[in-house]
Amino acid sequence: MVVDGLLAFTALSCWAGALGMIRMKDAYQALHYLGVPAIAGMGALTIAVFVETGWTQASWKCGIIFAVLVASNSVGTHAAARAFREREKDHWEPLPEDEEVEFPGGQPQ
Repeated sequence: MVVDGLLAFTALSCWAGALGMIRMKDAYQALHYLGVPAIAGMGALTIAVFVETGWTQASWKCGIIFAVLVASNSVGTHAAARAFREREKDHWEPLPEDEEVEFPGGQPQ
């Protein structure tokens, strides 16, 4: 019963992440919903495997995959945001002519 609940939570978190990404108006906002299935879904799946199989090789592998996802999720999100900006602006670094960038102390010369 516990495993079924955890697997249902995993499926729901994947659907929530997908629907959240579809609902957002641009790619930068949609990136926030990548963490829902990666962290919450995979965390519940890891717990379900540990409950079902105990301390086995499969449960440790699932735990390692979860740790890698937690560690790499922010890096992948940053890389995607950087690629979106590069594609949109043809540059990554903020330039004085970018209207959305505010420089402390005013615009540089």
